Amino acid sequence: MKFVVTAGPTREPIDPVRFLSNRSSGKMGYAIAAAVLEGNHDVVLISGPVNLAPPANAKWVNVITSDDMHEAVHEAVRD
Repeated sequence: MKFVVTAGPTREPIDPVRFLSNRSSGKMGYAIAAAVLEGNHDVVLISGPVNLAPPANAKWVNVITSDDMHEAVHEAVRD
């Protein structure tokens, strides 16, 4: 079975040096992805900017903005 997991914050640029974001650490999403992998399932982990290493064997997709996240989720679900 294939799972699509999202994790971490997104950053919405205001100008070249400032952005709006949230305080998500991504820890819950990364833990869910790791647990799914332990069950021998396929995982697509779509993540905003975090200070975590993606679990081994997960397909990791890095995103920045909510539009990036939206596009990545729809692409992963389509596959």
